[in-house]
Amino acid sequence: MIIELGDFFSSQKSSFPLDLCFSPEDGADATGMIPADLIIKENGIVLKGEIRSVGDYLSLVSAVTVKYGALCDRCLEPFDAEMTFEFDRQIVASQKRGDAREDEEEEPLAVEEGKIDLTEPLSEAIALEAPTVHLCREDCPGLCPTCGKKRDDPTCKCSEKKEIDPRFEILKKLLDNSSEV
Repeated sequence: MIIELGDFFSSQKSSFPLDLCFSPEDGADATGMIPADLIIKENGIVLKGEIRSVGDYLSLVSAVTVKYGALCDRCLEPFDAEMTFEFDRQIVASQKRGDAREDEEEEPLAVEEGKIDLTEPLSEAIALEAPTVHLCREDCPGLCPTCGKKRDDPTCKCSEKKEIDPRFEILKKLLDNSSEV
């Protein structure tokens, strides 16, 4: 995921718009940071924003949308979803990279040969923004622990059966004895 800055430098503009799409084939996860349970769709990473000239460095201000597929953690059905987050970074010349202030949260991106490589920082941002629990819908009922079908499946009648947990069987006997008194 490389952005060439040659057009930006040659145009002498103070800002340069970006509208880029990346696919897994473009090396979107060359670092291995994107969680394995996310399947990034074709052209599934969209970066929209701009690069601005700010004094002696550049600033990348953008929003990233990631379209992905995953398995629901409750019902195990595949589903498609998307997440959107802000992705802002400082861009400096490669020799100034070591001059970054220590109080900055993120290391600035370095321009090398007129290009910046977003593979690692963008993969890291996706990994940090990815949900830890994947649900096909918020009210997904999950699977029946008895038959394994989805709980909202009309063929599952397990909830209608009143089975008593064997550990509580002794309590039922106590209730039966108390009605005789």
